[in-house]
Amino acid sequence: MYTKEEIINKIIKIREDIGHDYVEPEIKDLYYENDELTIITPDRPEKSIIIGKGGWVVGKLREELKVNSIHVISYTDIVLKEYQLELSVKHTKKLIDNNVIPDKYQDIFNNLYKLLSQKQKAPYDNTIVANYIRENIDRTPLVDTKVAVALSGGVDSSFSTILAKALGFNVIALTVNPGTIVLPKQFRYNIDNLTSQINVPHEYIKTDMSEIINDALTGKIHPCGRCSSHIEGEVSRKVKEIGCHMMIYGDLLSTGSQSIVEKEDIIRINLPALFRMEKSEIKNVVTNYSVKKIKGYGCPLVVQVHKKYPQYRPFSIQRVLRETRAGILEPGEALDLIRTI
Repeated sequence: MYTKEEIINKIIKIREDIGHDYVEPEIKDLYYENDELTIITPDRPEKSIIIGKGGWVVGKLREELKVNSIHVISYTDIVLKEYQLELSVKHTKKLIDNNVIPDKYQDIFNNLYKLLSQKQKAPYDNTIVANYIRENIDRTPLVDTKVAVALSGGVDSSFSTILAKALGFNVIALTVNPGTIVLPKQFRYNIDNLTSQINVPHEYIKTDMSEIINDALTGKIHPCGRCSSHIEGEVSRKVKEIGCHMMIYGDLLSTGSQSIVEKEDIIRINLPALFRMEKSEIKNVVTNYSVKKIKGYGCPLVVQVHKKYPQYRPFSIQRVLRETRAGILEPGEALDLIRTI
């Protein structure tokens, strides 16, 4: 593979060719595996130099090096990610040691703990979880008892479904379906394809959200808060009905001690947050399992609210900025979403 100096020279040349200012970037380390190159820079300004405006520099670099993909990570972001993973490892170990996790799930949580520990030791390595999934996705469930995953058809909940299956949970996927204005056909396409491909039973839960939809379309509310609460309530009701004692969500922000919580005798696991996943990592995983990226922000209901009532757009933008501040979304990804809002 190329040395740091060779890659730096290529970056300088690419920047010159496309009309960017002359800057000599600094690279802290390189990591190459499975035709994917990770470039670690000292901080975010150096990272921006290598990515270039609109991603042109790193795109040209990938073409020249003939690698499948290039990830550019700042060391300062790695330190934060490593610390958050350390919190997840400690929290998981505490739950296991204090017998909060039922005995029948011990083998699964031991697998989970080992995978978390492995990721903590190499937080810059985006292949660890992906490789684990690829090697274990076809495994037989390690327990008979069903564990429910809230599956919306987006990339985060799809990732949770895939990883839960690979860890050995006996997964049943649940989708609340208020109609196409909230759950359009492209989401249902992802849901049906994914559950069929990885052989996970799935159920649509019919629900009436007409009051929330009407309030949103008449400008009384931004719908996301009430919609999320309603959907979570419907999922919780179904979980109790079918006798599940564990629920898995696609939450990205509830890291550390909030990634696994017990509420009303049901253990809730926010898998992407537990593993401190980033959007780019998640997308790289789910595209291998018939999950298509859905462009833009939000469901058709939110899109209509943005058009009719521009005063509600900042509420959606703030949700994007929360994930950006947490390091889950890259600024470029966030800007693309904000433009659609």
